[in-house]
Amino acid sequence: SFMFLPAIRALTLCQPLLRPACASQPLLRMASSFSGPRQAQIEHRLVETFAPVHLEVLNESHGRKEDESHFKVVVVSDAFDGKRLVARHRAVNDALLENGELPFHSLSVAAAKTPAEWGVSSAVPKSPRCMGGDGRGMQR
Repeated sequence: SFMFLPAIRALTLCQPLLRPACASQPLLRMASSFSGPRQAQIEHRLVETFAPVHLEVLNESHGRKEDESHFKVVVVSDAFDGKRLVARHRAVNDALLENGELPFHSLSVAAAKTPAEWGVSSAVPKSPRCMGGDGRGMQR
């Protein structure tokens, strides 16, 4: 049986008052060695847009990870304070749009929380199974 670990990066920006040595350097943990240009672009845009205190970008692409067709994100930011869940998810989607559409097949916003909400619960739901193909126009 074949088992793969999804490519995930978790980015936690340190609070300056708590850990000044790392305030300007994000902490990046990787569970897999593959991280492609699309994943890096997603991370960059979300960091620029939301200045998150915690960010996870998970490549959930079926088959070859190099396809970079399916992503799951967790964004924890003060930018979500006072916004409803739908507005938060729309803001994450909007940050990643190119010419009015996502440049990849699927985006799952697993969590878009404020730091206070994340402190209460950092649970991230499992992604639903994609029924729309593999992102290369092929049905599974």
